[in-house]
Parts: sequence; C-alpha cells; structure tokens
Amino acid sequence: MMCRSKSLLLAALMSALLLHLCSESEAASNFDCCLRYTEHVLHPKFIVGFTQQLANEACDIDAIIFHTKKKFAICADPKKNWVKQAVHILSQRVKKM
Repeated sequence: MMCRSKSLLLAALMSALLLHLCSESEAASNFDCCLRYTEHVLHPKFIVGFTQQLANEACDIDAIIFHTKKKFAICADPKKNWVKQAVHILSQRVKKM
C-alpha cells in the first residue's frame, strides 16, 4: 500500500512539473515577439547587435530588435531612418571583423 501511494505521489509531482515546464516555454516564446516599437532613438554606440523579426513568421509585426550593452532588447520600426542607419552601421562593424 505504501509503495502505491509513493508511486501516485511521484506521478502527480511529475505531472505538475511537466505542466509548469510547458507553460514556461509557451510564455517565453510569446515574450520573444515585439508587440510595439520604441519611441526613443538609440545611438549605435549602445547597440552590440540586432536581429530581424518578420511578421509572416510567428510574430505580428516587422521589427528590428536591437541588443544593447546592458543586455536589453529594444524593438524598433524598420521603416524609420534612424533604424536603417543603425542597422547599416552595425552591418559595417561585422564586415570589419
């Protein structure tokens, strides 16, 4: 009887852990999408890299995601001139390496 209750407890704990992990990964994937753009212009000296988000993939809007020295991810409108200039500058940095 004691062995059976331990097995049931273990199964319940494993189920709870699995549910927690599934909800964590779903939340993380939603967090990775830009939902709106920054209102601020970032100076390229604070940006260490960027990635492009396309609306036709998993996210709703096209965006450039700038990665800053302080480990922030900033979503920017790819149609804005300052964003285009920053992407150009960052692309030139990569070519020089």
